[in-house]
Amino acid sequence: MTEAAGRSPAFRVADLIVAEGPEGAERILVAGLTVTVAAGEIVAVLADDTGSADALTQVLAGHRRAQYGAIVVGEAPRPRRVTPVLPPGVTVVAAGGRTPASPVVVVDAVTGPTTDEYSAEPARTAARQGSAVLLVTTDVRTAAWADRTVHLNRAPRRQPRQETEFRFTADALLEAATGSLTAAGVATERAVLVARVLVDADVRGHFSHGVGLLPMYLDRLRQGGIDHAAEPELTQEDGTVVLVDARGGFGQVAAELAAGRCAEQAARTGLAAVAVRGNNHVGMLAAYRDHFVRHGVVGLVLNVSGPSVAAPGAGRPTLGNDAVCMVVPREDGPPLVVDFATGTVASGKIRHAAHRGERVPATWLVDREGRPTTDPEELDRGGAVPVFGGHKGLGVAVITEVLAGILAGGTVSPRVHKQRAEPERSMDCSQLFLALSPAAFGNPPVGDLLDVLSGAVAAGYPQGPPAVHLPEQQERLAEAVAAEHGVPIPASVVERLGWAVPEAVAAPTGGAA
Repeated sequence: MTEAAGRSPAFRVADLIVAEGPEGAERILVAGLTVTVAAGEIVAVLADDTGSADALTQVLAGHRRAQYGAIVVGEAPRPRRVTPVLPPGVTVVAAGGRTPASPVVVVDAVTGPTTDEYSAEPARTAARQGSAVLLVTTDVRTAAWADRTVHLNRAPRRQPRQETEFRFTADALLEAATGSLTAAGVATERAVLVARVLVDADVRGHFSHGVGLLPMYLDRLRQGGIDHAAEPELTQEDGTVVLVDARGGFGQVAAELAAGRCAEQAARTGLAAVAVRGNNHVGMLAAYRDHFVRHGVVGLVLNVSGPSVAAPGAGRPTLGNDAVCMVVPREDGPPLVVDFATGTVASGKIRHAAHRGERVPATWLVDREGRPTTDPEELDRGGAVPVFGGHKGLGVAVITEVLAGILAGGTVSPRVHKQRAEPERSMDCSQLFLALSPAAFGNPPVGDLLDVLSGAVAAGYPQGPPAVHLPEQQERLAEAVAAEHGVPIPASVVERLGWAVPEAVAAPTGGAA
């Protein structure tokens, strides 16, 4: 018996996604389940694990909300972008229980008696009486009682590919990256600067902004997207605001100039702003933190980039994965650094999952129709990274566009060229560097108040705070690991750059950075 037998659908689950865990690190339990059951039909949903099966039955029983999807009884039109709520007419029973007369019966064969004891007769009786029966189970023998079977979370996908890594010390990595740049004709001092910014990202665990970008940088050098000899020009030096024309050179060169000038001026006058326009990729914004720390000023850096992020509910990438970074020096101890992008996740993480044949959390990606998807391949099929935090995150993105785009650069992210798609063109992106001296505000006890703030956050966890509960803690952990074990660099990057692996840390490890 199949739904093709001419009967109308009595029950439909559409695009159901259920996840658990914090945003950005969710574990997918139900990955886009779609199933239709006709009146008088028994359909089994066969799960690989009890956690996924239990999550599904909890949603169908109305005890849990899903992240996305729709549950429809009868011929109601299929809603879109609805968090499912159990509609009337669905009865959920445990295996072995008496199956009541109901338009839709969901049989939970996971939490009921063992599958060896399971009898399909109650489900068959309900089907004969015209009910649509959905049988949720982890056992193949139990699923065999059904008219047909739908596999939960078993979509075809590529086999994960384990890529070899080599571990470099930070110094060895800096030397190798500098050598690749000087071999391409970049002046030594400039090559060291660009390499330092990239290596800093790797050491702090942000591999999407590390030396893995070097092959793309070198390609852009060859094709003209980066002018390695371009000198940033100060086009306005008087007053509080300084303007810098990057002239299509390495983004790190103009950013370094801007950060230093901004921090130095704020230390003298209390407040400073430096706008950079006509620039290329500057790397991780936190890489410029030392200027603000050295001068004892609070720094705020904003950056606009090419479109890769979708507004809430949208499907096309029309906004940049813009970045915001704040640096707050402390007299004793490392600075507080807050550094984040306006998308929910870096695109590099999604491409890494696709490379390994893995799914991604549903909050990381939407397809071309704006629907959440766990398939990382959708990113390069026209999908987009959602802006973080819904409309509030969109507000942060718009603030960044106005300050770093419109004011600083006379542009907005839809006009910025994407560095991978157009390697022959300068990105023409822009940044705004702001700095404020605590002395201009009466020298408040910044360090003491930061301690109060961090203590208050930690006190909110009744069982004690997790190891990472404030900005910068994850980066400090990554720095400690890098110092002890080296920085992991994929063998494919090492090979493309023609690097020799230092013998002291040349042992390959499994997995990719």
